[in-house]
Amino acid sequence: MEYKNKNWLIDKYISEKLSANEIGKLCGKTKLTIYNWLKKYNIPRRSIGEASHLKQTHYCNLSQEAIEWINGELLGDGCLQKTSKYSARFQYTSKHKKYIEYIRDTLKSFGIKQSGEIYKRHLTDRNMDCFTYQYHSLTYVELLSIRKQWYPNGKKIVPKDIELTPLVCRQWYIGDGFLKNKYKNPSIMLSTDNFTTSDVKYLVNKLFQIGINSQRQLSSNRIYIPIDSAKKFLKYIGNCPIECYKYKWG
Repeated sequence: MEYKNKNWLIDKYISEKLSANEIGKLCGKTKLTIYNWLKKYNIPRRSIGEASHLKQTHYCNLSQEAIEWINGELLGDGCLQKTSKYSARFQYTSKHKKYIEYIRDTLKSFGIKQSGEIYKRHLTDRNMDCFTYQYHSLTYVELLSIRKQWYPNGKKIVPKDIELTPLVCRQWYIGDGFLKNKYKNPSIMLSTDNFTTSDVKYLVNKLFQIGINSQRQLSSNRIYIPIDSAKKFLKYIGNCPIECYKYKWG
């Protein structure tokens, strides 16, 4: 009668995070019986929110490569959405279905699975008439810690400990960069419009530390990389991993 052993019950309910129903199945007992023994040993029951979290959330072991890839996407159009106080999910919208499929497949290789299907939406207004595609991951505990770095007060910022590795910069450039004057004296623009002035200045300084000269444009708050450093930047980040964005490499 293992469920009557306090240490065993603590191990299953507290350490392994099993539900009363799951513990009951191990012992051939009902969840009500397990709840009675939890009460007897003064083992606090979970709140409804925590119980729901344990039932719905997921776990993964994020590698350094995975974290750098996610950080690069977050410098661009990627988003981490908080789903509860315990977990978050990754989401991305693009006009390129192939890129959304690349997002899905890459995250899957990191142990992060897709929620539902890729969502297609038709946008029509004065400025555009096109389709966009949206990806959502399942919720993961590990994504919440990354979200806290990027959204400390609910608004996206640039974390002050971010390192601009080749992978981070490659994903950033795919999401928010483009070539100007592609065939004559090409330069690079990084669309950092939605970050604060201090965040953009910080990124300019981080680029300088890896040997890339750039400057913040006062009128647009974007980052401009002139021709010589543009070539160094493209060499630094390596080849484009997806066909639909190879044009950004010229």
